[in-house]
Amino acid sequence: MKRDIQKTLLKWKNHPMRMPLIVRGARQVGKTYIIEAFGNAEFKQLLTINLETSSKYKACFESLDPKIIIREIELVSNKKIIPGETLLFLDEIQQAPKALQALRYFKEKMPELHVIAAGSLLEFAIQDEEFSFPVGRVQFVRLYPLSFEEFLDALGENNLRQELDTFDLEHPPSSALHQHLIDRMREYFVVGGMPAAVQTFIKLYSFLEVKYIQKAIWDTYENDFGKYAPKAIHRHLRKIFHETPRLIGDHIKYSQIDPELPNPQREMKRAIELLKLAGLLHPVFATSAGDVPLMAGVNESIFKLLCLDIGLVEQAVDLDPQNPGMMTGPLAEQFVGQELLATGDALLETQLFFWNREKGTAEVDYLIAHKGTVFPIEVKAGKGGKLKSLHVFMQEKKSPLGIKISTQPLHLEKNILSIPLYLASHTVQLMTKAASPSS
Repeated sequence: MKRDIQKTLLKWKNHPMRMPLIVRGARQVGKTYIIEAFGNAEFKQLLTINLETSSKYKACFESLDPKIIIREIELVSNKKIIPGETLLFLDEIQQAPKALQALRYFKEKMPELHVIAAGSLLEFAIQDEEFSFPVGRVQFVRLYPLSFEEFLDALGENNLRQELDTFDLEHPPSSALHQHLIDRMREYFVVGGMPAAVQTFIKLYSFLEVKYIQKAIWDTYENDFGKYAPKAIHRHLRKIFHETPRLIGDHIKYSQIDPELPNPQREMKRAIELLKLAGLLHPVFATSAGDVPLMAGVNESIFKLLCLDIGLVEQAVDLDPQNPGMMTGPLAEQFVGQELLATGDALLETQLFFWNREKGTAEVDYLIAHKGTVFPIEVKAGKGGKLKSLHVFMQEKKSPLGIKISTQPLHLEKNILSIPLYLASHTVQLMTKAASPSS
């Protein structure tokens, strides 16, 4: 499968100030596959060292000197490493903390060698208080499940995907294309973006078979709890893990998740932090700000949670796999958040916010800050739906444009821009043009 992150990897390869690169992301989002595909396509030689399955390589990092390390790897692998021609891929690098520490010295002493690292549950090794991480000497890039447009690519609809880039208010999708894309959206809501699920859908075109794969992925995540948390907290991890798909779109109240706990805030907060590090959950924090920076008005005690993947959400809430395309409000909100994360700048840490009025009940699903202006976004599962909170925000914060993302066709009515769900990843481009004086 083609992934958009390949463009970022190519820029990294050719950058004159290149650092060793660490690819972050939850398990099974395709990190190993995409790095090896990139290495085989862009280098004369790819040398993959899996530090979990080939533990003999751990001893190569007893020294932190890159020249000694490379010499040891060459002898053990019987392969010559040539800077500029070889991509050295250190997979499951969290299994060798010294290999992580050595990355800084590759930047300082051997910058001409291309080095990429990745690993399952790597975030826990980075967060370890006893571990000295090479801050400022490595660069991060994050990989998420396939976005909707990557899903179209995987289905072979490359021309349609390219056509999405041409749509604007003057050239909206035709009614036929609009309906076709909505139908594809309904499939994506069920299949999601986990590579194994997408591959199963392409080969078998069976939603039931996809659900079997998703259940296996879900069980794998749950079985991982023992790798990064003591048994005492497993109950809390499982509770949040299983409840979050049903709570998407709601404010999270710790007592609501498990009312039997004596101190639910302390225990559940820690469990949510662990699941976030594992890449399984993403918090969306409330902010009262209507200006940049949005962090200025953040209230971290009020937040929502997104799951890693919309397909896993549908599997977890046990929707009928033979009746695809149930576009409920929470699923639509999950989809838009997932798209904003997946199509953001892969080299930056994308943060999502929703607006929560300090006084009153007004709330807007997402906020986007662009060139000093904050734009409010309301997400609707269908075509209708009131936009009271959107108008309240626009009036109070003097926002020039409000955005509704729904199943409606692309159009502008007064100062409300309606964007179809399948164009959610194009929100910034569409709103920027719609808000310009010439529009």
